[in-house]
Amino acid sequence: MSFFRTLADFLLPRYCIACGQELAGAEEHLCNSCLCKIRPIDWAEAGDNHLLRKLWEMHDVEAGGSTFYYRHESEFHNIFVMLKYASRPDIARDLARSTFPLWMERGLADGVDMIIPVPLAPRKLWHRGYNQAEWVARGVADACKLPLKTDILVRTKNNSTQTHKDRARRKEAMSGVFDVRGNADLNGKTILLTDDIITTGSTIADCIRALREKYRDVRIRVYSLGWSGK
Repeated sequence: MSFFRTLADFLLPRYCIACGQELAGAEEHLCNSCLCKIRPIDWAEAGDNHLLRKLWEMHDVEAGGSTFYYRHESEFHNIFVMLKYASRPDIARDLARSTFPLWMERGLADGVDMIIPVPLAPRKLWHRGYNQAEWVARGVADACKLPLKTDILVRTKNNSTQTHKDRARRKEAMSGVFDVRGNADLNGKTILLTDDIITTGSTIADCIRALREKYRDVRIRVYSLGWSGK
């Protein structure tokens, strides 16, 4: 630990964004105690992978994974509040960079050609100034050294927030929201779609729909920091 970090921590203490405990030394965003709680959800095989089973109801997906279960009442809820609404997209990048290698060990990045983040609605992007799913993708790209593409999948509609909608209303609202631009041929390619939180899967499903409408033979994998289990 450097003298300057020690001095900075003394003058301006940093606190864990999950539990509020004061950070020390090389700890970033999360204290070591909270960081140790973040492990890939224990899906031993594809049949146990609830995220995959949800996506399989809508589309053919090769693989998928999330770092931890997301619950509004959990200690990790504040992570998403910070990275989405407090101008802290660096949290998404740092968490993805540090936790995605555990999914790499399970082969999620094997054979992947590029990473594509779920696009944010234009109005929200203008207001927020960044797309948190893109910052998740940046962390994943840091970890696995794969190219990140943000100019292929685009969001064409400013739909309202999905937070308080049930599954049927989410699915209806997300239909036809995304489109594919550019001339790149993705047939035969393997894409890793990234998002911050997956709830019902409707957003990811419409991203897959848009990609498959233009590229019939594209292969899709999915990763998110949080999975709500809905």
